[in-house]
Amino acid sequence: MSGHGFIAAVLALCAGTVLAAEKAPPAEYVDKGGCPFECCTYRDWTVEKDTLLRAAPDPKSAEAGTVKAHEPVRGVTGEVHARPTHFTYKRDHEGHKRGEVLWVYSTSGEGFYGVWRNGKLDSVELGIGPDGDTGGQTCEKADDNCWGTFDHPLDMDWWVKIRRKDGSVGWSNEPDNFGNKDSCG
Repeated sequence: MSGHGFIAAVLALCAGTVLAAEKAPPAEYVDKGGCPFECCTYRDWTVEKDTLLRAAPDPKSAEAGTVKAHEPVRGVTGEVHARPTHFTYKRDHEGHKRGEVLWVYSTSGEGFYGVWRNGKLDSVELGIGPDGDTGGQTCEKADDNCWGTFDHPLDMDWWVKIRRKDGSVGWSNEPDNFGNKDSCG
């Protein structure tokens, strides 16, 4: 191989490595068993509003019944279906450089988020957030604590699996219709 051929091969290999490293994360990530806020728990819940249940965590799946307001049920598990949004560093912070972008999928509360990096989902403390627990989509004040922002609000659906007293089960993407999900309060 000539010197020029060798250099071309090395450059092609390096370009392929860079492209692979920059490959976009999945369009949707499903966190099976996910519970998207601090102190979120699956246990005995109450139904606060009549809620349609589905056979699977999919709005197109067959209907599996309706739970009625004040009916006791069991929150069995859940799935958080999330699509990524960008979190952009506005200044250097804890090893991250200004302009660096993270792909963020979901929140777990108190400023922690599911972030795609190195080919998998990691939990990262960003310290601010669009879920209202730490100041919204951007910083409340432009001070030294403001080091990054979300480009768009989080895009996620929380599906909960419910078991009724008669043993029947179904899924709902209306978790706000159920009470007693927060073990902290």
